[in-house]
Amino acid sequence: MHWADNFAKQVVENRNKEEYVVESGITPSGIVHIGNAREILTQYYVYLGILKLGKKVKFQYIWDDFDRFRKVPKGIPAKFEKYIGMPLTKIPDPFGCHNSYAEHFEFKFMEEILQLGIKPLYLSASKLYEKGSFTENIKLALEKTEKIMEILNKFRLEPLPEDWLPVNLYCERCGKDCTKIKYLGDYKISYKCDCGFENEIDFRKTRIVKLKWRVDWASRWAYFKVDFESSGKEHKSRGGSWDTSVLISKEIFDYKPPIGPMYEFIHLKGQKEKMSSSAGNIATISQLLKIFEPPIIRFLYTQRLNKTIFIPFDLDIYRIYNDFDKSERIYFGLEKGNDELKRKYELSKIEDYETCPKRISFSELTFLVQFIPEEKLRDYIKNLMKSRGIEMTNLDLDLSLERASKAKYWIENYAPEEVKIKLSSEKIDLTEEQRELLKKFIKIIKKPISTEELQKQIFELSKGKEIFELCYRVLIGKTHGPKLAMLIDAIGREKVIERLSGI
Repeated sequence: MHWADNFAKQVVENRNKEEYVVESGITPSGIVHIGNAREILTQYYVYLGILKLGKKVKFQYIWDDFDRFRKVPKGIPAKFEKYIGMPLTKIPDPFGCHNSYAEHFEFKFMEEILQLGIKPLYLSASKLYEKGSFTENIKLALEKTEKIMEILNKFRLEPLPEDWLPVNLYCERCGKDCTKIKYLGDYKISYKCDCGFENEIDFRKTRIVKLKWRVDWASRWAYFKVDFESSGKEHKSRGGSWDTSVLISKEIFDYKPPIGPMYEFIHLKGQKEKMSSSAGNIATISQLLKIFEPPIIRFLYTQRLNKTIFIPFDLDIYRIYNDFDKSERIYFGLEKGNDELKRKYELSKIEDYETCPKRISFSELTFLVQFIPEEKLRDYIKNLMKSRGIEMTNLDLDLSLERASKAKYWIENYAPEEVKIKLSSEKIDLTEEQRELLKKFIKIIKKPISTEELQKQIFELSKGKEIFELCYRVLIGKTHGPKLAMLIDAIGREKVIERLSGI
């Protein structure tokens, strides 16, 4: 059973509700990257698992955009330091295209996730606080401050200061949370800001108070009745935000916390450190979409939660495409395989095809895009596959061209030199025996035969690999390459004959 179905089963068996709630969320403090995407995709697969069990379930994504701006990430002007301490929704968009700093990064990620076929219910923490959704939880937390401190102090080397409170407050004058707060009881708070402003407020009416993170997380679970929310291992250390929020959920808000497994980090292959927007060592879903089809990105995230996912931009990309294609064939019953691989495809697919699409491999396309003009590629693929006894539908051809665009981008931006191929014009010294072999080879090329028959006759000519190495050297300056007959037809038989004759 796939892990998503395992957790879905646990949720249904342990929570026993009319409608279940799966929640995800993040602070839009900078670019939302592919590491953050594991957060949303993990919850999404469990959401799909609950749906598969025939249960009602809601999948919501909360933008923690009422969080304070902590530091200026890489790529943002240094002048934004003046906004540190303000909520992310109150800071202008550095790029001038959205209503706020938070909205800029939220919209970009929402666009990317939509391309992966994922449509959660988006909620804004700023709006929830502004409309008073958590007012009663704020009051409850303030009344039980001592108990919260007791929970947190269990895991601290130094206890919290005696005047600690479980809330932050954004100043009415400067908008920052550089405030000293006193709880006066009921819904009343007095505060004094570093900017010199001071006031007494009723937080039912003046909604500038926010619960601190660990209390906020527990408060949210209780408010929305959340049943499942996983988190990264940075939250799962002993006494970390997960452990403490679980205790706060139970002991302060009287709510059974959600089922919440840990997931490992995402890394770019070859990268050791954790991705960070502030450090700038990230990749985005938009970048992945340039070389991976949307279902294949989803496929990448179906791996075991306790396994670090390494996203490759090197030759490993062949393996990923091949694994996905295999899972698709297994799903449609065209190939034998285990149920987990079949389920991975089911979780990855965006479109529901009636029959298995006829795919041309990514590796083959990386070769074709280097020789076949874009305007001729569709017909070339159609005829190539037909020569193999495969009739391509318009859908198959559309999918092939989409994949070809990814292959082309990969070749131009990431592929190692060994994969890049161009017709050689280099002068090569040949023995008489090799020249005679090439003459025989030219005679075969001149025959009006198919690509497959050409490959067969090349084998018969050499009874070994001598002719292959020789032709690769002459045609592309390498000792090996793609299927020789296909290479010849991609270059064009007349051009090949001209090259071989001029040696």
